[in-house]
Amino acid sequence: MALTVDKLMNDERFSGDNVLQFLLYLPFGILLLVVRLLLALVLWVASIILPNKSGVRQMLSTLACWTFGVYVKLKGTRDPRCSVMVANYVSCLDSLAASHVLGTISLRKWKVPPFFASTLGIRNAAQFVRKQHFAECPSKPVLLQPEGGPTNGKGLLKFTDWPCPLGNRVQPVAISVERMFTNVTVHGGDGRSSFPWRDALWFLCTPLTVYSLRLLPPVQRHDDDDAAMASNLSAAIAEALQIERTEFKWEELRPRGRAPPPRGGGAGDVTTLARQVKEVLPAVPIHDILRDLAKTRSVDVTITNFLEGVTPYTPEDTTEPRPSTSKPRYVTPAPTGVFPKSAKERQLSFQERKAQMIAEAKKRYIEKNGLNLALNNC
Repeated sequence: MALTVDKLMNDERFSGDNVLQFLLYLPFGILLLVVRLLLALVLWVASIILPNKSGVRQMLSTLACWTFGVYVKLKGTRDPRCSVMVANYVSCLDSLAASHVLGTISLRKWKVPPFFASTLGIRNAAQFVRKQHFAECPSKPVLLQPEGGPTNGKGLLKFTDWPCPLGNRVQPVAISVERMFTNVTVHGGDGRSSFPWRDALWFLCTPLTVYSLRLLPPVQRHDDDDAAMASNLSAAIAEALQIERTEFKWEELRPRGRAPPPRGGGAGDVTTLARQVKEVLPAVPIHDILRDLAKTRSVDVTITNFLEGVTPYTPEDTTEPRPSTSKPRYVTPAPTGVFPKSAKERQLSFQERKAQMIAEAKKRYIEKNGLNLALNNC
């Protein structure tokens, strides 16, 4: 029997006889909630005063797992050549589970306090894109979840063919989650840019939430475009979880008529936000940026939407013709949304940037020392 949209969502926290079972457990759940709230306070203080080092981050990640009652089981071996990992989407704490055992970095999807985002293994999208390229950080792989939103695990939403550079080798990760008494994710009226605090609260009062992360063999890109690559990754995860792939998109699962009200001022504020997004993603047309900002009212969320392909767009040509007499100038390249597929094209791009750097350095040296160009050329 084919899956329908309603079968991919949980609209109720309880099902079957779980309500009666949970009522019997409730006194212990309240006590556990109080203890974990104290742990959350310790976690908040520690994240502020402790230095941002790898050992400290691992300790905070462990403390966060204790706070939310998260236990992670890992199967398979991580491929060190893969700097990008792609997973299905099952809950608001997927990033915490993956960060704890794999050291991954996820792009920020919601408006949450900075210390909370860092503890969950979430990075500010704008800062991350400026400082690190996806294909140049193998020790800290990036975790992408191209479904766009969580389901109940009975099926797989259609993966978006995100336009950000994926690299030629991507490792899929199959995530499944189990919990007593209650459903992990319930689709309510929260907007996509708002963290699902109600789901997170139930993590605190339930005894244990078990995540199973299965690392699958890497998927190699040959002559595949982004859409074919996304389909191959989706097929690998669906086969590992033994669930059905669907053609439904995340927008079809979201409750209708419950979009979050816009925050902030008028058109001037949106224009300012749009300029910030344009600085990070110059290839994205401004009208697409404005359309997405009208929904999210967040620079981070909008950038993440474009990077993960949640919001599709047609890249603009950002190259500008320059006269041959112009002096070479090096400009730090920004993500363009288009990643050269062949090694020859990538090497050519690198050589061009290298030549620009050398020419600019030579020009500064000549001007600083007042050298005679005509004499030097003899």
